[in-house]
Amino acid sequence: MKLHVGQGTTIGSLTIFPVWHDRAVPARRRYDTAHDALVVTEVTDGPDVPQLQVHNPGERPVLVLDGQLFEGGWQHRMATRSLLVPAGQQARVDVACVEQSRWSGDLEQTTRGRRAPTYVREGFERPGQQAEVWRRVQAYAGSSPTSSLVDGMDALDDQVELLRRLVRPLAGQTGVVIGVGGQPLTFELFDHPATLVEQLPQLLRAAALDGHGRPSLPTPGRRARRLVERIERTRLDWEPAVGQLSTLGRATTGHLDVMSLRHGYRPVHLRATHRTHPILQEA
Repeated sequence: MKLHVGQGTTIGSLTIFPVWHDRAVPARRRYDTAHDALVVTEVTDGPDVPQLQVHNPGERPVLVLDGQLFEGGWQHRMATRSLLVPAGQQARVDVACVEQSRWSGDLEQTTRGRRAPTYVREGFERPGQQAEVWRRVQAYAGSSPTSSLVDGMDALDDQVELLRRLVRPLAGQTGVVIGVGGQPLTFELFDHPATLVEQLPQLLRAAALDGHGRPSLPTPGRRARRLVERIERTRLDWEPAVGQLSTLGRATTGHLDVMSLRHGYRPVHLRATHRTHPILQEA
């Protein structure tokens, strides 16, 4: 798959570059992403920090994305990998806790489709995993009584609204490179433009948190293109099937952490993190 990076838009410390892929786009997606398409609960044999139970009562698979936040239950969580939940079936979602000081509540969870910032999500890839995620959540939890990332997500609403007005999806666009403080931080690509349209507001909200307090420097286009070129050259190791529909590929290099979800032989979601970005090096 070949990728094309367009001209970036800079707002404060953030630069957002549009990305296109060269694959044929189906007229209709084969999955849903609607927030209310899943019934999400604590696992049936008792609440368990690293897993949630999901049921898809619909007629099409539902896409759950790496870093997607699930709110409520016994504690707020984020998905640690992408997967497709088959129609009419149940599955378990691997998650990490993003609320350290609560272990009680209702069995049901909700999701608004919001995504954890890269700084928090990438913590799960580091030694300590859950403990490192909790440590990083503290940067955004503020005065939250339960040290909750969810409580801190609304702190930058004005900036998020500005980003949403100034950064709009272009025709056929399926992905983004997001630069922070002069360096590319993260890359996300979907198979269908409609998925990017749905996900872009959540990506911008997460980016606003990553960019808060960082230098107001534009990220040069050459750096975004260099990141994408490295992604194109990266060879993935494919794990056993996730659920019954999808397979997950992963790779970690000196520069990148890459994850790709395939439905059959078609990539559905491709995410990459620039591991040497100052935000992550300082962590």
